[in-house]
Amino acid sequence: MDYQLIAFDMDGTLLDTSKRVLPSSTQAIDEAVAAGKDVAICSGRSPKMIELDHASFGQVRYAICCNGTVLYDLREHRVLSTTSFDHEVITRAVRAVGAADAMIDVFSGAEMYCQTTDLARMDHYRMGIYRGLYDATSTPVENVRERLLDPATSVQKFIFHFADPASRPIARERLRDLPVELAESEDASLELSPAGATKGSGLLALAQLLGIPREATIAVGDAENDLPMLSVAGLGIAMGNATEEARAVADVVVADNDHDGCAEAIRRFLLGGERA
Repeated sequence: MDYQLIAFDMDGTLLDTSKRVLPSSTQAIDEAVAAGKDVAICSGRSPKMIELDHASFGQVRYAICCNGTVLYDLREHRVLSTTSFDHEVITRAVRAVGAADAMIDVFSGAEMYCQTTDLARMDHYRMGIYRGLYDATSTPVENVRERLLDPATSVQKFIFHFADPASRPIARERLRDLPVELAESEDASLELSPAGATKGSGLLALAQLLGIPREATIAVGDAENDLPMLSVAGLGIAMGNATEEARAVADVVVADNDHDGCAEAIRRFLLGGERA
């Protein structure tokens, strides 16, 4: 069976170390779409964050956002489906983390809410490289914990960005018995999604929407939150800069995100018909 759908993680995969899409990736995506293939984004980012880079992969219509909890149509600029938290679980998670010094991101539909005072101190939370991105795409609020805990807020994902990296393993241990998916990112960030909602479940949901069997899907990633999609796809591809865990789960490894790895994945496997 020929591969029909390829899904790319963004940070560390489709984006190079300067947070840009390589021209080789854009060209290969255009070639794939012209050949009748489907190309998707599968990211922990919010829809607005993905929209910001859409000009670099303009032929891509669908995005699996917020670690698989939001399916989004980039052409029509609308949310197609969401998987949301039970608010009791959110309350228990916030209590478990306690008073640790952490910036919180709250993902709700196409929005990402952040506390105004935290946005001014992103270096403190080891997130300074993303300051411009957050300024362009986040919605500032006076009290992000209140927004997160408000039952009127539909929450698909939230992240704790700890000021002290030593706080992350402590929080992870406190959260381990809760019905949540946990994924580490950056130097000291911990992402929480509803139990069973991962990039893998998001990839399968999009494949079902498009009428594509699992065996005809490809997933490309580099980090812990990519493991579920690398495992569930018909072909899992790790970038050359991927973690050892991602390499172990993947079927094949391509060049890194600074050296045309995404273009290689498209041309060898999606268009070239090569199989691992």
